[in-house]
Amino acid sequence: MAKIKRRGESGAAKNYITRNQAIKKLQVSLADFRRLCILKGIYPREPLNKKRANKGSSAPATFYYHKDIQYLLHEPLLVKFREHKAFAKKLARAVGRQEWALAKNLEDAKPIARLDHLVKERYPTFTLALQDLQDPLNLIHLFSNLPTNPVPGRTLVPIEVIEGCGRLCSEWKVWAIKTHSLRKVFLGIKGIYYECLVPGQLGEPVRVRWLEGYEFQQHVPHDVDFRILLTFIDLYRTLISFVLYKLYTMENLVYPPPLDRESDERGEGVGAYRLVEQAAPGVSSHISKKQVKRVIQGIVSTSAEDVEMDDSTPITHEVEEEKQDDDFVERPFKGDTEDIISVPLPTYSSLVASSSGKTEDHKLLFEPYTFYLSREVSQRAWEFVIKALGGKVITSLQASSPDQATGADSITHVVCDRPMTTERIRELEGGRKWVWVQPQWVADSVNAGKILSSEEYGPERLLPPHLSPWDGEGELERPWLGIKSGMESQVTTGDDVQLESNESEEEEQQSEVEDHQQSDDEENEEQKEKISRPALSAAAQNPTDLALLHAAELEAETSGIPHSTFQQELKTASKRHISSVGGRVNGKQGEEDLRKIMMTNKKAKLYEKMKYGNAARAEEKDKLEKKRKDIERRNRKNQS
Repeated sequence: MAKIKRRGESGAAKNYITRNQAIKKLQVSLADFRRLCILKGIYPREPLNKKRANKGSSAPATFYYHKDIQYLLHEPLLVKFREHKAFAKKLARAVGRQEWALAKNLEDAKPIARLDHLVKERYPTFTLALQDLQDPLNLIHLFSNLPTNPVPGRTLVPIEVIEGCGRLCSEWKVWAIKTHSLRKVFLGIKGIYYECLVPGQLGEPVRVRWLEGYEFQQHVPHDVDFRILLTFIDLYRTLISFVLYKLYTMENLVYPPPLDRESDERGEGVGAYRLVEQAAPGVSSHISKKQVKRVIQGIVSTSAEDVEMDDSTPITHEVEEEKQDDDFVERPFKGDTEDIISVPLPTYSSLVASSSGKTEDHKLLFEPYTFYLSREVSQRAWEFVIKALGGKVITSLQASSPDQATGADSITHVVCDRPMTTERIRELEGGRKWVWVQPQWVADSVNAGKILSSEEYGPERLLPPHLSPWDGEGELERPWLGIKSGMESQVTTGDDVQLESNESEEEEQQSEVEDHQQSDDEENEEQKEKISRPALSAAAQNPTDLALLHAAELEAETSGIPHSTFQQELKTASKRHISSVGGRVNGKQGEEDLRKIMMTNKKAKLYEKMKYGNAARAEEKDKLEKKRKDIERRNRKNQS
């Protein structure tokens, strides 16, 4: 006899739980529940049938997966939240009774919730942390620009949080300057976009892009809930600290880098941080066996031909052994914990240069030049860009530091962003020869990978268009930068025009010979495409499935294919699939099928219902027309 299922014990009613039920189950407040969900990465879900999920009730509710809430029951942060709640009650009671000594002792023993285990849990590998670094960098740069002065009647972000975000931003830029990892710069409406090449696991580079706002006075809106943003910033600050510790350790540097207060007061920005070697003076040129294995793996993954290893230590065994004891964060090296091998530690530049194929010319683009930044130019932004590519920056014409001892005599370029007359330029040069450019020249030179001509970037000159180096992946041609489209375009000047015309004629002559092989080639291409691009072929066979379409987009993005090219490939693959199953693509039926492919599932069903209704009405019309003709024929026969 089959067991009778009771209502609310299976299906959606068991798989989902409302927010109020989750709060009661966890025994926390609404604010703590929101914070816990943000830190753990748990989000509300939309059930297919809300009434069933809510056990028959149609009242509006927010749903979560029951397994996610069950998972939160074992979170150590719940204990910290309860300890903090008890601490707040004790502190309020001590302050109310004016027991200041007890209040001070309670404040010193305040429970602190650490988020280290959450970072290791959400990002088990270093590469995953780098791939999700864009939003954390955007948010800490945003918080670093917030005003620190309090507003009456409002609670702004604590000054400690703003200063901590500013320090993390500076430490990130110091590392980028040290490793010369900056690759792209774009001046947008919201701010300046940067892209760095960061080494991941085994030396594999990961492109990290972030946005930094301009140096304007920030007006904080009134409708911003800073409690939610502060929860995100707590997690992001912890994540970025982990990443920076790893990156500084890879460069054999001490983290955090010490700050020179005198240089910081003079306004030197990132130049106020001093980089210190991590190893002791006696073992500065030695590393451990574990570090040697990691370096060997990075070299093997990029170019195995350049490494010679002993037969007694196979590479596969070393890789498996390293995966077992490799943690997200590597502790600082101690000479008494592991054996020492006198092998010099390779730098980030050597590993990334070998893996990405980049040369030192791109990284040290501004090495021969010394720039003077005018007072209206953002020193924070352009000092970082110039120094990250090997250039030198002077902010004052007088020698104010050891780095600026040569003064105005060493200046080669002047970056200004205001109208300058010829007389004023000659007066400032004082007999010297400087190259005067606007800030866009620096960004365009970085994106082009070469030093551009300064004629179009002089003061009071109308600047050429400044396009994003990422939108369309270079599909738009930019002749003023010497950059062609993403697909290699043919040069059409001089003798090359004749060469292209001859090639086109030869292609036309061979087209007739290759017509009979077209079907076989299409089948071979289709088979190759299924093997190399399985997600694209699956999406072409069922374009209405959003999950398959999203998987195909991710596959194209991983392969570095622009979105416009992906859309064209998807359209071509869909046509090929329709023709293979007997659809007439070139006819009216083929066009109708293509239109149906681009519809959503709901619209496709509605379209089928409309077609069915139209066919039923047409059939009924034909029957009535046939009856009318029969009646008319019968009447004519009777009259005769």
